[in-house]
Amino acid sequence: MATLGITNAWVAKVDATTFKVITGVDGINGSASDTDGKFLINETSSKGIASFNMTNLQGATTDIYGSNKVVYKSSAKGNVQGVLTVNNLPAAIKERLIGDEHDGRGGYKIDGKANSNNLIAILVESSDSFDENKKLYVGLYGSVVTEASKNMQTNNASEQRTTDALTFSPVERGDDGFGKNYYGWADNFDEAKMFNDIFPTTAVVNSGTNTTPITPAGH
Repeated sequence: MATLGITNAWVAKVDATTFKVITGVDGINGSASDTDGKFLINETSSKGIASFNMTNLQGATTDIYGSNKVVYKSSAKGNVQGVLTVNNLPAAIKERLIGDEHDGRGGYKIDGKANSNNLIAILVESSDSFDENKKLYVGLYGSVVTEASKNMQTNNASEQRTTDALTFSPVERGDDGFGKNYYGWADNFDEAKMFNDIFPTTAVVNSGTNTTPITPAGH
């Protein structure tokens, strides 16, 4: 399905074993009073989202020959990745997404290694290419988030402003795969169940179905 624009993205830290959303001081918001565990990225919180670019959604195919003909296509699994580009993520949120260690004095450690135990769930909202009232979504259950580079340049006749570009590299949630595409106009679409699938509040059983629906943050 072709898309039109990008409006919102929700992120949350999830447990590396259960994929349950982490709340409180260890959650994405770092607050003891946070009982929701999600952060809404939009124009209000982060000056808006520039893009979410997904690649390697499927692996390459290999021809299988028999009786001098191609009789089957063997399919490899893709190295799914998504790059989220945001105009101005709050610094503390970005560091929690990456999983960098805070020194307690305003500094975050740069050690050149991704934090593989810091998993982030993400849900991104867009629209149908020819009907912006038809919402569509893509969600990843749990990704290691990395920031490959940081570039600062001098202002000249123009301001040299950069964006926050973060790569989401997901792991599979048991038999559920890496995530899901959702279409708001599809039969039986349920927004609360979608949020509960990507951001479960109870431990996930590998069936593709989660437990009690939750109220989406920012909706």
